[in-house]
Amino acid sequence: MSKQFIQRVSYISFLLLTFALFGEVKAQDATPTPTPTPKVQDKQNVQPENLQGVPPIAPKYQSDDRSMPDLGRVGVDMTQQKPLTLRESIALALENNKDIEVTRKNVRSAEFDLQASNGFYEPKFTGQSYYERGTTPNVSIFSTNKTTTNNSLVNTAGLSGFIKKFGTTVSGNYNYQRVTTNNPVSILSPQHNSSLVFNITQPIFRGRQFDSQRRTLEIAKRNLSLTDTQFRQKSIEIIANVQRAYWDLTYSLRNLQVQKDSVRDAKDQLEHNKRLVKEGQLAPIDIVAAETQVANFELNVYDALNLVNVAENNLKNLIAQNKNDSLWSASLVPVDSVDLDAPRTTLPEAMEAALQNRPELEINQVQKDLNALDQKFYREQTKPQVDFVASYTTAGIGGSLNPHFSSPFAASVCADPQSAACLSNLAQQRAFLSYIGNAATTQSDLLLNRYPTFRFGVQLNL
Repeated sequence: MSKQFIQRVSYISFLLLTFALFGEVKAQDATPTPTPTPKVQDKQNVQPENLQGVPPIAPKYQSDDRSMPDLGRVGVDMTQQKPLTLRESIALALENNKDIEVTRKNVRSAEFDLQASNGFYEPKFTGQSYYERGTTPNVSIFSTNKTTTNNSLVNTAGLSGFIKKFGTTVSGNYNYQRVTTNNPVSILSPQHNSSLVFNITQPIFRGRQFDSQRRTLEIAKRNLSLTDTQFRQKSIEIIANVQRAYWDLTYSLRNLQVQKDSVRDAKDQLEHNKRLVKEGQLAPIDIVAAETQVANFELNVYDALNLVNVAENNLKNLIAQNKNDSLWSASLVPVDSVDLDAPRTTLPEAMEAALQNRPELEINQVQKDLNALDQKFYREQTKPQVDFVASYTTAGIGGSLNPHFSSPFAASVCADPQSAACLSNLAQQRAFLSYIGNAATTQSDLLLNRYPTFRFGVQLNL
């Protein structure tokens, strides 16, 4: 062996011997920690009950096991259960809802407006009949009477109508008059006069294509369509609200039952913890934790009960007839199953159905049509009013010789009653009376069109 190797081994052995001796000395010098004196213990004992000036906190507190109060609802007789299906709820809402009733009345009002607008184009019959007696002073040189008395019986009847497509006005009137007089100048007494008049007015520019009456009629049609759409929209809203309220009540009742079950389970857990504490398997603090959990679940029960009251009142408000309805005191019990099959549809199909069936789009379209009607009417009003007018009249006359008649020329003509001139005058009177005829010939003159009058022309209003 080399000398260097022997020196290294000797150095390592010396180090190991030195560490062994140092550990033995430390083991002999180590002594146990002395126990603190009683005075030092009192200084370290800083429990709350030993602090000076600090009052005790609830020293006699004890958690009492109390049961929950009655979960009844104010104003609701829990013994009066009323099973209710969703279909019944919707039917009651549509029948009793005041908004639906108002919308239904609006539809009826729009129907009446449309009937009134159509009534303008229905034929109209007018008539008048009266008797008149009048006495006037004489101012004629041909009469020797101081006064003239006329008795008149007048009857009139008329029928008028419209041709809606062209704005044409057509009318026909019949007039009859019977007059008796003591005026010696009048040849006939009683005298019967009759006439039959036909009139037609045809707009050429303004009013031929569109006028105020047709505008009113078209607006009434659009308003009826609008009220129908609004009624459908309101019905959809009511049905959707009833469905939402019905299922909200269903959820609230089931949630209330879940919270009640949670309280029952929490109380069972509390009793179980108490038994384990008595057996020494749990710490007493676990009882407090279980009691806290029971209190929290009881609070959830009251919250769930309040949700039931709110949901039930919302549904009753939609389906009850009024505040005196017996539904308000009943406890509603939804009986429909919540296991409903959702409709299967694609996005394009859903969008197409929405565009075809949404009432809001129909309302917008009706408003657009109403604006178009106003534009068409006011554009028509800018045209000049030029109307073609025509009338046709046929008349009839008849009567008897006036007993008071005296010709102012009789004195000169009939100085000699047997003269040729007087006889000729009498012959002319008889011929006149035979031509005029009696009361019956008044109507035959109309049928024979003996006295016609025809008129036509243009009427301007610029």
